[in-house]
Amino acid sequence: MKTGRKYLLLFAAAFLLRVLYIFIPAFDYYAKSYPVSFSASEQVSDSETYVKLAKGLLEKGYPAVNGRLTMYGGYVYPLILAMFLKLSDNLIPLILFQALLSSLTCVLLAKISGKIISDEMPGLIGGYIFAFYYPAFMTVSRPLTEPLFTFLLVSGVYIILHSRKERNGYSVYIYAGLIFSAATLTRAMLFYVFFFMVMAYVIYFFSKDRKIDFKILLTVLSFAALQIPWIYLGYVHNGRIILGSTNGGGNLVLGTYIPGNGEYSREIFEKDPEHPIHIFDKLYIENNWTDAQRDSAYFEFSKKQLADNFTKRPFESFRLMFYQISRFWFNVPYSHRSGTGNNVNIAATVILLGFLIYGVFKRGTGGRDEINLLLIFLAVYCLPHALTNSTIRYSFPILPFVFMLSGYGIYLFAGYLKKRRHSTTG
Repeated sequence: MKTGRKYLLLFAAAFLLRVLYIFIPAFDYYAKSYPVSFSASEQVSDSETYVKLAKGLLEKGYPAVNGRLTMYGGYVYPLILAMFLKLSDNLIPLILFQALLSSLTCVLLAKISGKIISDEMPGLIGGYIFAFYYPAFMTVSRPLTEPLFTFLLVSGVYIILHSRKERNGYSVYIYAGLIFSAATLTRAMLFYVFFFMVMAYVIYFFSKDRKIDFKILLTVLSFAALQIPWIYLGYVHNGRIILGSTNGGGNLVLGTYIPGNGEYSREIFEKDPEHPIHIFDKLYIENNWTDAQRDSAYFEFSKKQLADNFTKRPFESFRLMFYQISRFWFNVPYSHRSGTGNNVNIAATVILLGFLIYGVFKRGTGGRDEINLLLIFLAVYCLPHALTNSTIRYSFPILPFVFMLSGYGIYLFAGYLKKRRHSTTG
């Protein structure tokens, strides 16, 4: 089959599965408890928050709630959502757009694989794993950042790896910086990951080749150029510099609160009247704080909570960190409790991680540098989640890279079995 047809078939399979989930409740595992709604006014939880931000953007020109700038989740996703809300309160066009992005992400995996190891098959395997990865469908069918953020993140990685492999000119590095910056304005935790990875990129290739790829500075400059207007807007409205968004402190408070087991759970909130979230929500209302002020208070409290954890309850503190990392890597959705959906997803993830490890240890020399950088990226991305409440939505954006490397392991293992079968029959 020609390469173009392979990519088209992969895209069609991914898109069809997502459309079935969106429009046919029988395909939706959560349909009874969390049904898909196509009305912007009927959204709940984070989906409702993004709708509010988008409507505020249409009114004020920036994401706002009650007329006040809210730097909760960056600028890019509320802007995209606002463009669709401008047309209609019906979210079907937005949801189909997100299904399109998620399906294109599957194709990008195969393209990345073809570039770094000169073989599209491992990427096609990873692309099909992501195409059939059921939990991904939930974020596609609601106004959530994951489909856009994941697509931007994978696109940026593809451009950087492609430019190094093809030794392209300066413009590609500029495009990569703009894409990573747009992704950061969709999910702010990429801010620190970006700069760590730039340092890792420079150090890795300098230690290997004794050369510095100065063109990476163009990526940094273009990244900063897109951040500066958002940072300036936050400074004007809040009187201080805010990098990315203002929702990191709350996650840190939740993830390091030992009595609540680091969980974000309404059930836990209801059972624990002393939960820090209750305290800060009350102060937020009483003092009419901005979201930036509340986030600053969250961070100050988190510092004290972390210090108390490590000095007074070190064993429980490390246990909780291990628990959060395990939830991140095993892609546990929404609840620590055992259940059919959780258990099936954990089992599948463990198997795929096993193939990832196999592929890393059995790889050849082709694409070694690029794979090493991907592994560094995965490590840098996951480490902060030892201190935050960790759910599948936080690990979701790196799953395409995990699945691509798992596909590589599956490809190598299949080759090993084929070679062994030939040797025994021959």
